[in-house]
Amino acid sequence: MAEFTQYAIAGLSNGGIYALIALGWVLIFNTSGVLNLAQGEFLAWGGLVFAWCETSTDLPLVVSLLAGIGAAVGIAIALDVVAIRPIRSTDLVPVILVTLGASFVLRELGRIVFGPDALRHDYLIGGDPIIIFGAALLPATILLWVVVAVAVSGLALFFRFTVYGKAMTACSDDVVGARAIGINPARMRTLAFALSGALAAIGGILIVSSTSMSWEGGTLIGLKGFVAAVFGGLGSYSGAVVGGVTLGLLEAFGAGYVSSEYKDVFALGLLVLLLLMRPRGILGGRVVEG
Repeated sequence: MAEFTQYAIAGLSNGGIYALIALGWVLIFNTSGVLNLAQGEFLAWGGLVFAWCETSTDLPLVVSLLAGIGAAVGIAIALDVVAIRPIRSTDLVPVILVTLGASFVLRELGRIVFGPDALRHDYLIGGDPIIIFGAALLPATILLWVVVAVAVSGLALFFRFTVYGKAMTACSDDVVGARAIGINPARMRTLAFALSGALAAIGGILIVSSTSMSWEGGTLIGLKGFVAAVFGGLGSYSGAVVGGVTLGLLEAFGAGYVSSEYKDVFALGLLVLLLLMRPRGILGGRVVEG
């Protein structure tokens, strides 16, 4: 029982981070139809800037947190405004290729700025573990779950009660109709990039506060976020959360009961099976045509 519970705790922790990344994918896809292939690099830069501030400066924790989130948000906005907005073609392929190129550039800049070694920061919150059915639950893990829950709930409230959230939803439903009533789809896409950058940065900060991460560490996590988004139905916010948690549990139990060497294979294998058997995901998602 202790072993099963420990795997479940690990799976829910990783799944929460995957859910944040998956939500970033869905945000941008819903607003513009773009698959942002630099999502993992947003996570890496957010986490690495935070870790660098905490290990190399005397800045207060709050300032380091804001610096990490601000770095990812700034990069996300710059990517959209500088590289994507000037593209006038209605074909989405050039835009997606731009995000792919941006991911390579951001990864290489990360290596130059932060060096080849991985960075990490001590747990954001310490304390003795809580024993549940023989398994250890760290206070830092509880904090991770709370942060993820607050971020997901905040995003849901944003879409339901704010003008900008409703405008982004309108662009998601009908971009032509949204433009006709005075909504600027380009600005809504920039806002979507900013929010996805913030979500990714939160995930990166949580990662470097529990384990180490290098300049190339965001790429695979970004891909797993995409798998989670596809699993839940690309275009579905609730599906992104379900997909992230499911993927995290699948990895944890697969690594525990099969082999940790194949942990990443489970995610990629799940993606292949979904694309073959249920392309719209478990909960169903919409398809955006360029």
